[in-house]
Amino acid sequence: MCNTEPDNEIITMSPSNQLDVTEDILAAANRRIAQLDKIVKLSISRTNHNDWVDQSGKPYLTCSGAEKIARLFGVCWKDVKSEKIITSDEKGQYYFYEYSGVFTLGADSITAVGTCSQKDQFFAKSGGQMKPLSEIDETNIRKAAYSNMVVNGVTRILGIRNLTWEEVQDGGIDQKKASKINYDKKAQDNGKISLAQYNRFYAIYKESGKTEQDVSNYIAQFNIKDPHDLIAKDYNKVIEWLKGGK
Repeated sequence: MCNTEPDNEIITMSPSNQLDVTEDILAAANRRIAQLDKIVKLSISRTNHNDWVDQSGKPYLTCSGAEKIARLFGVCWKDVKSEKIITSDEKGQYYFYEYSGVFTLGADSITAVGTCSQKDQFFAKSGGQMKPLSEIDETNIRKAAYSNMVVNGVTRILGIRNLTWEEVQDGGIDQKKASKINYDKKAQDNGKISLAQYNRFYAIYKESGKTEQDVSNYIAQFNIKDPHDLIAKDYNKVIEWLKGGK
């Protein structure tokens, strides 16, 4: 008769075999570290200072930079979905846009999300005060949510999130040349445009069919060379021009 009792024998490895396995794991980990370091350096080298923002002392990659890096490594995204979500807090009802998409790199894939709210300080406030709902351009919020999704997806799948300025500067980006945003300051009508506003500018520019030279020629009238340096009072003129105005 066969013995149907489960075999409870415990198999142990000799100390030498355990050491061999540990060494293999460490060697593989070291190879991955070297590969990740190369990805970070190559990613940064594909960008310039216009693709980075000094956000309260931390480097933030803009959508323009994320798209450059995506092309370098062949990152793709598909199944993009958007939703306008109505919610509320103690101050009342408001909405936000949420974009999601599947980002792929070789055999790897992730789902990334980007959001932007009606209460975003760069769209909803002026001079420290909340704007009336009629003065908030919903298109800005939708485009910013999409840009946030792209940045999140590209940086997550490549493992280049939460970089320091030291790492970014090692890649050739001068922190002093990047646009600077301080969230602790109140928005001023004569201050530079926000990161969210730049993301909107970039999204509209990509759809406009205009070239970088076209943009450079147009913004020269404001005595600037970089769209990041646009000030609030000139920003809407540029957006109108990109959309087909004069």
